[in-house]
Amino acid sequence: MITENIAMILYVTGAITCSMLLLFIAPKLVMEKMLRLKADEGVAGLIERHWGMGIFVTGLLLMWAGYNPAIRTPVIACVALNKATFVGMMLANYKKGYVNNFSLIMAFDTACVAAFVVYLLGWA
Repeated sequence: MITENIAMILYVTGAITCSMLLLFIAPKLVMEKMLRLKADEGVAGLIERHWGMGIFVTGLLLMWAGYNPAIRTPVIACVALNKATFVGMMLANYKKGYVNNFSLIMAFDTACVAAFVVYLLGWA
């Protein structure tokens, strides 16, 4: 099922991932209103914006891989590693209060990683 629908899965997961462009455009809004964290105007603010752009580009790559099967495997492998690393880092810090603010992102990224691994291993 995943293999037959991988292009659509990549388009949808890519579009959702691209929504983090908002972090680049309006870091204070995302950090304070959506993630309930203190936004920083200094170096941390630059890193927040860079993080948002990096996630946006990751989403674009997913959508490109949906369109272009030649790049699909390496893009999916890299994005799966990236998303798994984020989830792993959050889980490693599960006792810290801010981790709950990332629950929805963690759930989405976990679902993406599961689907991508199933696809890469040819299980479905």
